[in-house]
Amino acid sequence: MTFHIEFTYAVSEREKLMNFLRAEGLGGDGPLQILGAWVAIQTGTGYFVVSTTDTKAIHAFCARWSEYGQVKVTPIALISEL
Repeated sequence: MTFHIEFTYAVSEREKLMNFLRAEGLGGDGPLQILGAWVAIQTGTGYFVVSTTDTKAIHAFCARWSEYGQVKVTPIALISEL
């Protein structure tokens, strides 16, 4: 299944978050595959699209960087999967 993850962060935390994401935050956990990641640096919002059959992997993935802000996970269907 594919999921859209949206996270918001305090603009004051932007550099700390970007350094974390570059260093280790983009690594998937086991069965989780990152299909894409984007950060809108002016708005304090970031997005991931991930694929996994293990929802616990999503929780572990988000928990690593959730200290920077709020996280919202939404199941989605990619057009190529329909």
